[in-house]
Amino acid sequence: GQSSERPGPLPPWGRGCCRCWSRAAARRRASGTGWHRAVNGPAGAFADAHFVELGAHLWAPAAWSGLRPRYEHATFLSACRPPRLWVFGGAHRAGNRSCVQVLDPEIGTWESPEVTGIPPLPRTFHTSSAAIGDCLYVFGGGDKGAEPVKDQQLHVFDTVALAWTQPDTRGDPPSPRHGHVVVAVGTKLFIHGGLAGDIFYNDLFCIDTTDMKWVKIAATGDVPGGRASHSSAVFKDHLYIFGGIGPDGTLDTTYKYHIEEQQWTLLQFDSPLPAGRLDHAMCVIPWRVGKNGDAAAVSKEDKAEPTASAGDRADHLCRGQDKKACTEDTMMHLLLIFGGMDTQAEIYRDCIVSLIE
Repeated sequence: GQSSERPGPLPPWGRGCCRCWSRAAARRRASGTGWHRAVNGPAGAFADAHFVELGAHLWAPAAWSGLRPRYEHATFLSACRPPRLWVFGGAHRAGNRSCVQVLDPEIGTWESPEVTGIPPLPRTFHTSSAAIGDCLYVFGGGDKGAEPVKDQQLHVFDTVALAWTQPDTRGDPPSPRHGHVVVAVGTKLFIHGGLAGDIFYNDLFCIDTTDMKWVKIAATGDVPGGRASHSSAVFKDHLYIFGGIGPDGTLDTTYKYHIEEQQWTLLQFDSPLPAGRLDHAMCVIPWRVGKNGDAAAVSKEDKAEPTASAGDRADHLCRGQDKKACTEDTMMHLLLIFGGMDTQAEIYRDCIVSLIE
């Protein structure tokens, strides 16, 4: 991993991380300074946002205005075109929020639209992977201290209709919790881990939004121990989690879960592990290594075929490939981890990447 040359956002815990496209970012990319990733939303009840230029290892503040201060909130990009960046919930100094705000990156002003329906109770809900299409799915979240909201309903926010609904579900839902991960894969939502009081969960649930039936999955393999405030991302047929906090403190382990085989694998690394942390952000980055050794993140508008899977061991870019292979453009996918903190109030401002393909 490598930290950016210009200091990143401070304090960087409870933030969200999204890939965000705009014409301004595209102009920078065309000029050779690299693609932008928006690390969106404030921490410590600030109302800021930042871009990181991954090719140049530089941070830059986003010239956006109007965001209500919040942290440990949900961040997601809608599927509509052009995409809009949304935030929901989170906390600030006076308590928790239940409002939604939306940003058009081309305009740069956060708006607070009028919505219909019954919104969820105010809560923290730290995720950037809980959206399917134009809808955000909310389950659980934090109330006060280590206690979750006493709510086992699934809440759905439709960004097109600007409406909240609570669909009828079947089966037994997860118990109330916060600090869990919520990951959308196709039409399914996966919920892993979380915390309620002094209880750390290691269970895994799934609900398919086509039939709204909760299923508790009896996963096999290297099943992770109980944890909360970890990060998650999905790539192809695997769900990835990193870090978090468990009964014995912060965690520095990375697991991947094969969705079809319902099996966990603890990933092994040759390099030193990142410091254990919680309340960090993580996302997947398509990354092209050029034949001249230059590198750049890739937008959804770029078209390229990915290479074969890197397997269960992460490694340095191009390691294991012959020199001839590395002289051609190579498409890779990276896990990007940003920020977080430990239990001694050590705040991390680093950016760390790991090769997954």
